[in-house]
Amino acid sequence: MGKITISRESQFMNKMRSYDIYVDGEKTGEIKNGETEELSVTPGEHVIQLQIDWCKSKKIPFRLSDGESHSFQCGSRLKGWRVLKASSSMDKEDVFVYLDNV
Repeated sequence: MGKITISRESQFMNKMRSYDIYVDGEKTGEIKNGETEELSVTPGEHVIQLQIDWCKSKKIPFRLSDGESHSFQCGSRLKGWRVLKASSSMDKEDVFVYLDNV
């Protein structure tokens, strides 16, 4: 098995809500504000995406070998005064919730 690690920023935006973690279209877990989650994943090619309600991150393809680890960072790109634009950003992929390779 391989392992993925997802670290979520501690932010005001969505502070009280979890992001759902999807690997290959299947919900495999969730991550809360400021937390780090580790998931076991079978070796091979996969696609990861995060979601909260209808807001989604971009899909990121990745490949894992047996015993290998891969890390991701997530949060919201709406920081500071941009929080005021939250309602107009909910339909934009990778803004309300983002996911990046580390």
